[in-house]
Amino acid sequence: MRNNSIVKECRLYLGLPTTKTPLKDIILGSLTSLIAIMLVIYVSQIFLNYINVTEQVSYNTYVLISIAATSVLVFAVPHGALSQPWQVLAGNVVSALLGVISWKYLGGNVIVAAAFAVALAILAMSYLRCIHPPGGATALGAVLGGEAIHELGFNYILVPTLLNSVIIILAGIILNYPFRWRRYPSHSYFKTHSEGKISPGDRENEITIEDFMKSISEHGSYIDITDEAWVEIFENAKRHAELDIEHPTEIAAGFAYSNGKIGNKWEIRQISAINKQSVKFTVLAGINSGSFGQCTVNEFVSWAKFEVDQNTFGVWARTSEYT
Repeated sequence: MRNNSIVKECRLYLGLPTTKTPLKDIILGSLTSLIAIMLVIYVSQIFLNYINVTEQVSYNTYVLISIAATSVLVFAVPHGALSQPWQVLAGNVVSALLGVISWKYLGGNVIVAAAFAVALAILAMSYLRCIHPPGGATALGAVLGGEAIHELGFNYILVPTLLNSVIIILAGIILNYPFRWRRYPSHSYFKTHSEGKISPGDRENEITIEDFMKSISEHGSYIDITDEAWVEIFENAKRHAELDIEHPTEIAAGFAYSNGKIGNKWEIRQISAINKQSVKFTVLAGINSGSFGQCTVNEFVSWAKFEVDQNTFGVWARTSEYT
């Protein structure tokens, strides 16, 4: 048992996940990235010929070295938050801009310029919500890329950075499209994919961490988060549910609300009339569906946990804060 405990601790420190990416996804990620990088180089060459750049130029002036890392994200983790078009495009372009500025104004000290380029890229990407790890390499490349890159000046932002980023995004969309579970951007997959929804009233069993981890392993695409982080997220979700401190700040006639419970305790009530003292409601879902009731405003607010409505699948779901 002690040996097993030591092995487990070593796995956790190393960050070795227990969930595995399906073999077909590994092969597809490799093959699609192969095609994508070839497209980046080939299309970039065609573009240079089109704009009459006929003199011999080195590959690193029109092929962004960090685009290889972008390719890993787009084709190995197509549904990852750091792989999406906004992250790829804005992350690389903003980082390239800051890298060029760092070289121009701090280039007298390469070490300082390089450090500032990466640090400013992280700052900007975080603020603009476009964190893309290869962006750090894009910024660093503007400083340490050599004379050929320095001669490009601000053109480095357009070619190779913007051009390569656009090509890799288009390649991600086209090459992943035939494989439904890998479609890119991630919204292309999730807007057409729906598992059978289980109403809270139909649930009989509590969700366990084992159920949660099994769902992750069945996702079919690599998710960039450690097992320990998954467990923490799951436990925090349970803790928030048990605290039961969340209640709507305002309620209004015509809107439906849930008590957030499961099984026979779950209920959806729609307010039919309300005044300063009392609320009249209809039970729309739950064991008492179809019945009517009345209570004080404070009692209703204490009972309600959040506003809900029926989604396109006919399932009651929490009303989004962002709609």
